[in-house]
Amino acid sequence: MKKGGAIKAISLIYPLITVGVVFAVWAIAAYAVDLPIVLPTIGATFRGLGGLLSSAQFYAAVGGTLLRTLIGFAISLALALALALPAAFIKPVERLLSPLVILSRAMPTMSIILLCLLWVSNRILPVVVSVFIVFPVLYTTILNAVQGVDEQLKQMSAVYNVPAGRRVAKLYIPQSMPAILSGVQSTLGLMVKLIIAAEVMSNTARSIGQAMNLAQMYLETDILLAYTLVAIVLSAILEGIVRLIRKYALRWSHAQDN
Repeated sequence: MKKGGAIKAISLIYPLITVGVVFAVWAIAAYAVDLPIVLPTIGATFRGLGGLLSSAQFYAAVGGTLLRTLIGFAISLALALALALPAAFIKPVERLLSPLVILSRAMPTMSIILLCLLWVSNRILPVVVSVFIVFPVLYTTILNAVQGVDEQLKQMSAVYNVPAGRRVAKLYIPQSMPAILSGVQSTLGLMVKLIIAAEVMSNTARSIGQAMNLAQMYLETDILLAYTLVAIVLSAILEGIVRLIRKYALRWSHAQDN
C-alpha cells in the first residue's frame, strides 16, 4: 500500500511541476512585456476569471460549447461504429469506405470551416465541422481495434463453433475496448478545440468561441486567457472521465481473459 501511495504521489508531482514551470514562464514574460493588452499577469487573468464565474453569460457560453462537443462526439462515434464494424468483417465495405476516410483526413481544417460557413447555419456549424474531422479518426481507431483482435483466438472460436453473441461479448469487446477508449480519450480533447475554433469563425451564439471573439475585439486579453484556461479545464475533465472509464474497462477486460 505504501509503495502504491508513493507511486501515485510521484505521478501527481510531475504534472504540478509542469504547471509550475508554465506559470513561472508566464509571470516572467508578463513582467518583461509589461503591457497587459499583449500579455496580462497571472493575477489579472484570474481576477478576470473570477468576474466571469459570477456572470450568467459565462455559464451559458460554457454550457453551449459543452453541449455542442457532446453532440458532435456522439454523432461522430455513432457514425464510426456504424461504418467501422461492418468494414472490419467485410473487406469490400472497407475498400469502399477507404477513399472517403482518406479524403476526410486529408482536407485542411480551415477549408472545412470556410466551406461550412457557406453551406450551414452558424448554429450547427461547429458540430458539422467537428463531425467531419473527428469521424475518420474514430473510424480508423475502431477498425484497427476490431481487426487487431488475436487471430488465434478468432480461429479457435470458429473451430469450436462459439455462438456469435458469445464471441462478441467474450472476445471482440474485451480485446478491442481498451484501444477504442484510448482513441476516444484523445479525440475528446481534439473535439473541444475544433468546436471552439469553429465557434470563433462562425461567431456562434452562447459559446466560448463567441466570448473569445468579443474579448479579442475589446482588447480584453485577460478575459481571452481566462476563457482559454476554461477550455483547457473542460477538455481535461472530459478526458479524465474517459480515462476512468478506460481504467475500469481494462480491469473488466482482464477479468474476461482470466
